[in-house]
Amino acid sequence: MAVQNPEHLDIEAFGGLSPFNRPVPGQSLTNDPANKAPWESPPTFTTVQDATVALVEDCFSEENFEMIALALADDMPVGNLAAIILQEGFNKGAWNADLLMMLMEPLMYILMAIAEKCDIDYLLYEGDTYESYEDEDNPEEVVKNLKSMSGNIRENLALKDLRPTQISEKSVPKKVLEKIEQIEPSPEILSLLERRKQEKQPESLLARE
Repeated sequence: MAVQNPEHLDIEAFGGLSPFNRPVPGQSLTNDPANKAPWESPPTFTTVQDATVALVEDCFSEENFEMIALALADDMPVGNLAAIILQEGFNKGAWNADLLMMLMEPLMYILMAIAEKCDIDYLLYEGDTYESYEDEDNPEEVVKNLKSMSGNIRENLALKDLRPTQISEKSVPKKVLEKIEQIEPSPEILSLLERRKQEKQPESLLARE
């Protein structure tokens, strides 16, 4: 029988997770070593450069490029999309938690480059508005202390909280920058995005009967 949370228990004090709905300490040590989860084995990538090269190749593939462009055109924040991609890579064993956090800035740069190549106005983080970017007095978000983030990333780390205050090309390997410069969106994708942009525009009052 499942243990019910007492009414007086402050769930927020436990990071929003019920203490009764967590793995038992040492539970992972009882798993079959022959059937390890992907993130329990050595990661595929161990350096930012190798992982970033793989990310840009994946993002600029024809199928993924279109999906990314459409998601950004639909106002999905760059940070949210980067978090989804990085979490998926972590789940598949592509990188560990430490490398994941170091990839946030270069991946956001790649996604921003896709948006700019497609002439897409984009939001950086959840809760942002296009109007807020026009406010010069709007203070920048304080960068999170990544060194303090530890523990079980799959349960406790909210990737949306990884918010680099400045996205710089210096975080991106030269090989990746060269590839970004070479790639151009296809006419089909640009045409599709233009149609989506027109569909989002509000109808003029003068055009209504």
